[in-house]
Amino acid sequence: MRVDVKWFSGFILIFFMWACTAESPPPQKAEEETLAEETISQSPGEEEIEGLEDEIVGDTIAGEKLVEVMDCRQCHTIQGDGGAVGPDLTNVRLRRSKQWLVRWFEDPTLIRPSSGMPGFPWESEQEIYDIISYLDTLKHGVDKEKILKEKDLINAGEKLVTAYDCQACHTIGDGGIDIYPDLSKIGQKLRPEWDKKFLKDPSAWNPYTFMPNFHLSDPEIEAIVAYLMSRK
Repeated sequence: MRVDVKWFSGFILIFFMWACTAESPPPQKAEEETLAEETISQSPGEEEIEGLEDEIVGDTIAGEKLVEVMDCRQCHTIQGDGGAVGPDLTNVRLRRSKQWLVRWFEDPTLIRPSSGMPGFPWESEQEIYDIISYLDTLKHGVDKEKILKEKDLINAGEKLVTAYDCQACHTIGDGGIDIYPDLSKIGQKLRPEWDKKFLKDPSAWNPYTFMPNFHLSDPEIEAIVAYLMSRK
């Protein structure tokens, strides 16, 4: 039987290309998968590390003194006093669990490699517990039921944004700090359906995000998105 050499050569070339593609993922995709694995291992979600909250017990007075000794206000605002290099820490316990904060204070770069937060030479982990205990006293809750009784959805959303202290990390109008995206005119940039999905679970949408999961209810999300969409 006579074999067409050109046809056979073409078949071999196509088969070789298919085999290479099947065995090796495209370089960009492989790099993304590696990066995702590294990021997830360095930035565990709140749900992965919660559960040991009761074991973290500190001395509030000692913690307040440490905040002064470590000069935390040089970069962070606490109760209206301090810098704006890093997030406002007044209500940080509303955003982050104790266990998350322990890991953050131990080594910020393990959670966020690009963090400008310095590592401190702690004498013991108890010092971290003490600072968290002090920050815990500054935490204020959110009366979501009362806020959601507002007849105007946009007003309710604005009050929720204030209550959840979004300006601790974002600029909104004349207030807040510009560490993360400016939300002043966010209504011009994003679609409401995207906002809703992101607020429901930020890390599910983007595993690299530093945005905490506030575990917002659907009515809260509707109100917050209505407010954000009104900012144009």
